[in-house]
Amino acid sequence: MRCAQFGPKLAGVLALAWALTKTPGAWADSVYEVLHNFTGEADGGLPSFGMALDSTGSLYGVTIAGGPECKSKNYCGTVFQLTRLTGGRWEETVLHNFAAWGDGDGPNGGPAIDAKGNLYGAATAGPGGIAALYQMAPKAGGWNYRLIYDHGAGLSVLFDKENNIYGYLGPGEYGSGAVGELIHGSKGWSLKTLYSFCDPNCGYGEGPLAPLSWDAAGNLYGTTYSGGNGPPKCLVSGGCGVAFQMTPNPDGSWKYHVIHRFANFKGDGQYPYGGLTVDAKGNVFGTTTEGGKFGNGTVFQFTPTTGGHWKQTVLYDFPNIYLGGAPGSNLLFDQAGNLYGTAGGGNLSCPQTCGVIFKLTPRAGGKWTYSLAHKFDGTDGDSPNGLTMDGAGNLYGTTSSGGNYNYGVAFELTP
Repeated sequence: MRCAQFGPKLAGVLALAWALTKTPGAWADSVYEVLHNFTGEADGGLPSFGMALDSTGSLYGVTIAGGPECKSKNYCGTVFQLTRLTGGRWEETVLHNFAAWGDGDGPNGGPAIDAKGNLYGAATAGPGGIAALYQMAPKAGGWNYRLIYDHGAGLSVLFDKENNIYGYLGPGEYGSGAVGELIHGSKGWSLKTLYSFCDPNCGYGEGPLAPLSWDAAGNLYGTTYSGGNGPPKCLVSGGCGVAFQMTPNPDGSWKYHVIHRFANFKGDGQYPYGGLTVDAKGNVFGTTTEGGKFGNGTVFQFTPTTGGHWKQTVLYDFPNIYLGGAPGSNLLFDQAGNLYGTAGGGNLSCPQTCGVIFKLTPRAGGKWTYSLAHKFDGTDGDSPNGLTMDGAGNLYGTTSSGGNYNYGVAFELTP
């Protein structure tokens, strides 16, 4: 039995009357706590991306529904903050409501925080109806919200040492999107296109659905959900996705390398929905939502070899729906070298099988042991998004639905 593809549920949710807000972790001795149950009303609803953590321990995220000025629960959306209060409680504050036409028309990716504490995020539409990038700067008594680029933006962004912005920005040469850099100057922000999707046959990838990431040397990494291998290796003409690396050249340009085209052999993973995570040795880790020995997705590692080539090792093939499947987010390392991620599967009583948080522990000889850190049951959330981790190793995240009102939750997991 294959898992349903992991992803946000944008419509068709029903209000339920669940009342559980704190659940002891029954898996791997972890402790799971719901920090906020979204109602779909003034506080927002359906958080469909992960959260960002600032230096004070506050969390920031977005919802695709609700907000104090929203007239429909299934539209608008918010940017919110979660702050820890005395006694361990958390308070949610809506920082911005996407209720006015032209201000972004709803979030299109999770927030990112620069070194000065400003928030950045993608929104579905700016004044011209094209996806845009917004900036929120803290001020006395609130936040200043403004669009800084409105010619195409998606997912979360990241920053270099000069606070320039990198992400999926602009239409690109072929009109299929691009990796771009926004450079801040005296006249505002200007875009520099670094690589354009998709080349004439899309063999180098198309349709990125996960944020970029850095390595220690300043190289960029990412995945695309389609493009790459077509038939007969991939059964669909659009391709099964690629993993890629981008390296800076001395003249300021960037070189794009395909690390791997998925569906390259029988049992290879397909359709990477999450991004890539790089360790201190330059090894690259990620997930695919489909493929593998059992068709339920994989966790993989790429190791650089000579001549710019990469060796793939499958760390885990999801064998059945009960242990999770269709992993759909970036992986996180803790200080002990364990990997954490989220996936679908798990509890069959939920409409979309609820989902799990999983852990991979490294063993001698390059082996890894898979375990469940938490198994969602609907009352404590349904369909988890990506995770973030604090300095103590605590994990934070959101679910797209479930909780008291079936509009999702924000949670903390202490492994």
